[in-house]
Amino acid sequence: MNNPFVLGAIPPGAPFCNRSKELKELMSYSESNANVVLYSPRRYGKTSLTKRVQSILVDKGFIAIYIDPQACQARLN
Repeated sequence: MNNPFVLGAIPPGAPFCNRSKELKELMSYSESNANVVLYSPRRYGKTSLTKRVQSILVDKGFIAIYIDPQACQARLN
């Protein structure tokens, strides 16, 4: 039997349990062009949820850009 849990980046189409309410709310905010802040401890699925919303928006014809601020380095010169 294959392990159903994915370590690392989770593909947008992978199974995603018990987040339908949050997904619906984020889709509504996104389609209304509202700003949203997601806050929770590490490893709670914020990035996976965000990328799922982004994937759905792109399928609907929206332009969605994902930026990871932690991947950016500041240069103080």
